[in-house]
Amino acid sequence: MSRPVGRMAADHRVRRACVTLAVGAVALCAAGTADANIWLLGAGAWLLIAAVLLELVYRP
Repeated sequence: MSRPVGRMAADHRVRRACVTLAVGAVALCAAGTADANIWLLGAGAWLLIAAVLLELVYRP
């Protein structure tokens, strides 16, 4: 069984999930910094951690 050329659909879904988590993290961190709200800043940090862990665990 040979692997098809390029990336598989699952690879694209994981990549899209990582990018979505990272964009959400940046948005929450920016909102938390602008509003001086530590809860938003913390939620953004956890989203960023989740995006990095997902990218590290799922390497195509």
